[in-house]
Amino acid sequence: MPVYKSAPLNRDGDIAINIKTLRERVPEFYTFDLGGQKIDFFLIRINGDVQSYFDACAMCYPKKLGYRVEGEEIVCRACTLRYTPDELKTGKGSCHPIPIRGRIEKETYIITKGAIKAGSNYF
Repeated sequence: MPVYKSAPLNRDGDIAINIKTLRERVPEFYTFDLGGQKIDFFLIRINGDVQSYFDACAMCYPKKLGYRVEGEEIVCRACTLRYTPDELKTGKGSCHPIPIRGRIEKETYIITKGAIKAGSNYF
């Protein structure tokens, strides 16, 4: 499994990522340390919109393999189902990335510690 860079935090301990650093249609993976538990996730900018997902598949998460990027596709490491960035929100059947609620404040994408904790059972 790859090792991702640590997610930058704001003074409240929430994840705070400068959206100017996100490239269009290219996932950017991070990890968040939740009391010793590593929670991996990714952000992607699609048509200017920023989306965030746990690095965990709704169906395959028990295998704890997450996703990888191949060319312009995001691929489930467990079942090898492939997604274009445009397909992430809707998924394909029961295999799809698990979204994380985030918000944009000025030039920063914020994911609360609570939103990360809510998905910690996938890791």
